Amino acid sequence: MQDLLDQELERIDKMPKLGLFWVEYSAFALGVNIAPRKRSSKYCRLTRIAVLIVNLSIIYSLLAFIMEHYMITFETYVEAVLLTFQLSVGVVKMFHFQSKVESCAQLVFSTEAGQVLKSLGLFDLNLPKKKELLESLSSILLNNWLIIDRQVMFFFKIVCMPVLYYTMRPYFQYIYDCYIVKDTCEMTLTYPAIVPYAQLGNYEFPSYVIRFFLLQSGPLWCFFAVFGFNSLFVVLTRYESGLIEVLRFLVQNSTSDVLVPKDQRDKYLQCCVRLFARISNHHFQIENLFKYIILVQCSVSSILICMLLYKISTVLEVGWVWMGMIMVYFVTIALEITLYNVSAQKVETQSELLFLDWYNCNWFNESKEFRFMIKMMLLFSRRTFVLSVGGFTSLSHKFLVQVFRLSANFFLLLRNMNNK
Repeated sequence: MQDLLDQELERIDKMPKLGLFWVEYSAFALGVNIAPRKRSSKYCRLTRIAVLIVNLSIIYSLLAFIMEHYMITFETYVEAVLLTFQLSVGVVKMFHFQSKVESCAQLVFSTEAGQVLKSLGLFDLNLPKKKELLESLSSILLNNWLIIDRQVMFFFKIVCMPVLYYTMRPYFQYIYDCYIVKDTCEMTLTYPAIVPYAQLGNYEFPSYVIRFFLLQSGPLWCFFAVFGFNSLFVVLTRYESGLIEVLRFLVQNSTSDVLVPKDQRDKYLQCCVRLFARISNHHFQIENLFKYIILVQCSVSSILICMLLYKISTVLEVGWVWMGMIMVYFVTIALEITLYNVSAQKVETQSELLFLDWYNCNWFNESKEFRFMIKMMLLFSRRTFVLSVGGFTSLSHKFLVQVFRLSANFFLLLRNMNNK
């Protein structure tokens, strides 16, 4: 007979998860298949080659613009620098997650299918109120997936704003120039860049239309990289915090006379210990996947926030409309780094509360084996689940403040240098 919890996990697995759906397709659009059980990886290699060629072409065009205007003021090419960094990080992320695609796919499958909780043996015990216990665990998991969808889709909407801005800007600029100002009726490029082309008589190769849509695709690649891989971190870490919440609930009721009879408590606690070991393994897999790419992301985000602050300070002199557009980009980058730290802090907080739950249950009135397992769990739980940034520090609210403070200091330095 199949475990009741396993049946519930299969039911949850079949439920639609909008946030995870968009995360998987965003990664798939870059040629990284993190859900091979749902779709084939047949054309992923070809997709990655095409994405790489397009992204390198755009980066080259941006660098050409930077070098062309290098001797002019920094305000002239700061936007090109921002986009170069963003596209470069996207390429790095694509190669990083492709190099660890098996580990990534395993984590996604384990998260969606609830592999950590399967075959736990909890409902094989002679518990008097299995139905009530199952409903409580299911409620925690369903509520956790609801929160994941809300956070991921909120980030989806935020990231869409700068993409729409860069995509639609040339069209609105054309309408403004041609019908309002009535100065010129030429379609401008999406953002400052110099795309190389060859002049063959009266023809250009590639043509202006191809160069235009090449740059138009740039914001889309940024969207897939920023949303897809960052939201994947949110999904995995938020699910991990949900697993810890499940374990906390089980530990809190380990000495409950209503849910767990006294003769079943040793075996019940063994299931809790088994779940703790699985969560620990799940956590270390997440850390190994994101450990170094987070360091790259945090470093680049600090630079981008610094440059955006500088861009905002210069746009203030031009007008509030332009400042609003740049602020959208600023909010996206700030939220990008915030999601990493807030999600990691949630895991750390839950693991700290788990340590207290191990200690606060009435373990001192239980059997010798029960007390021994509690002491061992207190020993292992003393080290909280943290996610490191390249092994130098850990993600947390404190680290988030340090990143913003560092960006502000660089901004002041950059402004003072430019004023001189």
